[in-house]
Amino acid sequence: MTPLFSALFDSLDKRMKLKGPTRQAANKVFPANWSFLLGEVATISFGVLVATGIFLTLFYRASTDPVVYTGSNEFFNGVTLPAAFESVIRLSDDIPGGLFVRRVHRAASHLFIATIVLHMLRIIMTGAFRKPRELNYHVGIGLLTVSLAEGFLGYSLPYDSLAGTGIRVAYSIVLSIPYVGENVAFWVFGGEFPTGDIIPRFQALHVFVLPLVISGLIAVHVAILIRQKHTQMPKPDVDGHTYIVGKPLWPGQFAESTTLFLWVGGLLALSSTLIPWSDVELLGPYLPGEVGNNAQPDWFLFWTDGLLRALPPFEFTILGGTFNTVFVAGAVIPGIMFGLLIAYPFLERKVYKLEGDWHVLTNPLDIPLRGAMVMGTFSFVLLASANATNDILSRMIGIPIETMVWVFRLSMLFAPPLLAYAVYRYSKQRLIETGSRVATNEQEAQSRFDASQVSG
Repeated sequence: MTPLFSALFDSLDKRMKLKGPTRQAANKVFPANWSFLLGEVATISFGVLVATGIFLTLFYRASTDPVVYTGSNEFFNGVTLPAAFESVIRLSDDIPGGLFVRRVHRAASHLFIATIVLHMLRIIMTGAFRKPRELNYHVGIGLLTVSLAEGFLGYSLPYDSLAGTGIRVAYSIVLSIPYVGENVAFWVFGGEFPTGDIIPRFQALHVFVLPLVISGLIAVHVAILIRQKHTQMPKPDVDGHTYIVGKPLWPGQFAESTTLFLWVGGLLALSSTLIPWSDVELLGPYLPGEVGNNAQPDWFLFWTDGLLRALPPFEFTILGGTFNTVFVAGAVIPGIMFGLLIAYPFLERKVYKLEGDWHVLTNPLDIPLRGAMVMGTFSFVLLASANATNDILSRMIGIPIETMVWVFRLSMLFAPPLLAYAVYRYSKQRLIETGSRVATNEQEAQSRFDASQVSG
């Protein structure tokens, strides 16, 4: 620290008594493993989203009212467009730097959600959700859920042809909820689709409400993390239950995080220069009477679109409520999957009678149930996501779309449970060959890890 900063800090410390807490924060240890940086990348991406979003909000018009575009885009010049779409075209072609900022915003949104998904996958696979971190795990699930909703709203705001189709699908899902669907759809969308209230409401949620919720969840997530300390990978002859091996916040982790920030910013800028993220000019405005067959949502919602395409049409009535394909595919199955994610920490603890606190991560193959759950759930999501492109695949490889639908239906029905069972049996066999069972406490797991390192 330079003499000037030292004098300033000493002066501030005399008034605020900061040395103790600052020294404690500076000495906080961060595990030395790249996978722990996924959460930091997500946080950096969220900061970029907020900064670029403020700029975009200055020029965006939250309305579907028809307006005549008069600008430098020759294709749309003099054409009547929905105001939201027109403002995006004007922002892209007539505002200096507007297209670049919009692309950075779009790229950051993809990176934000992708790193949250990967971070969540690491937490589940390594068992970082176990006691005492169940609460923070559930905060993370809430963060993932709100981020997916925020991504969908941002995808909808340009009101291009894909966005309008996505809004129509979301309206259909809400409308399909038995007994209360019509009322909920009216509250959310402001009437029967398409209504002029949709875009203003979506903008309010996207710009004000959900960013505040995400900010709050990130703050709670980090606060709990600081209070409980990090987990860490197992290391030979290191009591991970008591110690963390890694770098202190100052200066090691601070330098690494600063480098990471510069890399993320540079890559977002480079990708926004080279990749035409969300080129709405090629898509055109949303016209309710014109829906393309190749309309797909963003990648993180492929699986929900794949579910809607996979289930055969059906409808039945119980006690006056109508249950149909859209409700089951769009609400029931996603609800079951998120319910499984929420319940899994308690399920694993009860099945294996786990005891005490866990601070050291484990191989998912050491816990057969966890390996099976991860394989079954994520193979199902991947197959459902692939099914969202069945029309494109049909054209590419020349197989009739009807055949493709059945291929994916059967694959989604049988492949995930078979893969989950195979992983479960393999994990059990590993335990049998080593003459052991699932460790019920962290000390037992550490002893086995040390023994495996000696024998290996």
